[in-house]
Amino acid sequence: MTRIAFSWNGLPQYAARLIRGAVDRLGEDCDVIGSRPSVPIEGMEGVLNCPIFWVDFARPVTWSQLGLEVPEIFVQSGWGYPAYNSLGAEVRKLGGRVIGLSDNNWRGDFRQRVVGAIAFRLLHRRRFDAMIVPGQQGQKLMRWFGMPKDRVRSGMYGADPALFNGGSSLPLRPKTFLFVGQFIARKDVLGLAHAFIRFASSRPGWTLRLCGSGEQRDLIPAHESILVEDFVQPEQLAERFRQARFLVLPSLSEAWGLVVHEGASCGCGLVLSNRIGSADDLATAVNGVLFEAGNADDLLRALHEAADFADARLVAAEAESRRLASPFGPDRFGREVEGLIRDFSQDARGQARPMPEVE
Repeated sequence: MTRIAFSWNGLPQYAARLIRGAVDRLGEDCDVIGSRPSVPIEGMEGVLNCPIFWVDFARPVTWSQLGLEVPEIFVQSGWGYPAYNSLGAEVRKLGGRVIGLSDNNWRGDFRQRVVGAIAFRLLHRRRFDAMIVPGQQGQKLMRWFGMPKDRVRSGMYGADPALFNGGSSLPLRPKTFLFVGQFIARKDVLGLAHAFIRFASSRPGWTLRLCGSGEQRDLIPAHESILVEDFVQPEQLAERFRQARFLVLPSLSEAWGLVVHEGASCGCGLVLSNRIGSADDLATAVNGVLFEAGNADDLLRALHEAADFADARLVAAEAESRRLASPFGPDRFGREVEGLIRDFSQDARGQARPMPEVE
């Protein structure tokens, strides 16, 4: 029996469902280490069906301090923090394998191409036997950083289709744009609100629903067609998606964007800035409208374009969103973890070539 452990910083509910997908697929009990999420989620242990060992991410910790044996396989998220790095180092020291989880995406700027690549190869590359990333942009980045192609897998993020699904046909849904996320500058929620007010002046009957929390909440302009509400539990959030025609995510930067997968899984059309990492995986010309991040006029143009979707295009957009969403989620995450563990086992038996050196 192979001892396996997972870590996840700020353990969110979707991560618990992903880990549960891997645990169910592996058919073995696994240890789960995490720090407390900023937004408490009810029933986390119930989702995992196992206890969670909570840590302070800023303080190094050992497996023995947690009352746990050192695992042979450690799936490590949060590798920018001392707690998880100390656990990973202990696994490596005893000959175990460490699978890193990285949600960084490809930007292609100088800092990433040169500084980031050098730093990763010098400081991080030898700490990981493989990486699981969200999607295409993450794969490109990890390859650039020197990870072998066959040891970089997609599927790190994904909503649970058992929760995020369904909804009436898109043409029958209310004329609602939905934003889900933090009310912070990076999400450009204020830019979205102001663009929508301009939009609503010539488009009566449409609503903008903003679901989240953050420091900019009190700065969101009051408007009869803008509804602002707090974060809700996942079951309630899924219903919000089922009642929306389009998810709008205007972020100035977004590593992947789990909410995009949640919305697509519920059949929503997508209005996304060009800085959303999951756009390559989840949006096409059929179901998505892209705009330049931070450009108020281009965002306004995108809202109008989405509102002009005829019924036939709305039907096609819904089908496309569901199709593109289907490869991601707990089952996909579990398959990738299982596949990497199988590869490691083959390496140990000498049936596959060993890990390549840094390129």
